[in-house]
Amino acid sequence: MTKNMKISAAIFGVVVILYFISQSGQKKHHTQSNNVFSIVMEEVYRFDVQKDSLYIALQRKDTTWQITGNDSLLIQANRINDVENKILTIKRESVVSKNPSKWKSFNVDDSLGTKITFYGFNDEVLGEAIFGRSKSDWQRSNVRLIGENNVYMTNENVINRLQTRPTFWGKKPPPPPPEPAEESEQEDSLPEVENNAGLNGEDAEPE
Repeated sequence: MTKNMKISAAIFGVVVILYFISQSGQKKHHTQSNNVFSIVMEEVYRFDVQKDSLYIALQRKDTTWQITGNDSLLIQANRINDVENKILTIKRESVVSKNPSKWKSFNVDDSLGTKITFYGFNDEVLGEAIFGRSKSDWQRSNVRLIGENNVYMTNENVINRLQTRPTFWGKKPPPPPPEPAEESEQEDSLPEVENNAGLNGEDAEPE
């Protein structure tokens, strides 16, 4: 191998090493992005939303949804659409804490956080997580997966879409239309007019 070839090989080797060092540094600083849930709405039979002692459950009923134990409210379709298109697609990004003692600081402990649990048609748990308000970025939320210590920042703020009030999910059905007023029956008969002609002598023939 000539001297020039050795120099070229050495330079190439240095370039390759620098490239891998650069890539490694970028990976360390690159924000990871993964779905919080690996579920599609068609798999979900019911889901629960809980914050501290407040709790609400929604489940399928034929082709629509209903609040468990409350059949007086009609479920608003846009709320279910939000669960499918916003909650189930939410992504976790950078890790903000790995310390369980800081869960409360990030509003993801059992009392301050809002927990949502999805169940399948055999009542198996499909996924569950606790969301909390972010103090540093109101456009995002914090999230902790059940069974994990890590707290992540999410790519969107979904806290306002997770409520335990029945009237958030449903609304009272409209009142039934008023019944048409019954028309009063009117007698078609005309008053009888007696013809007294001849009684008073009018038009009577002379004798």
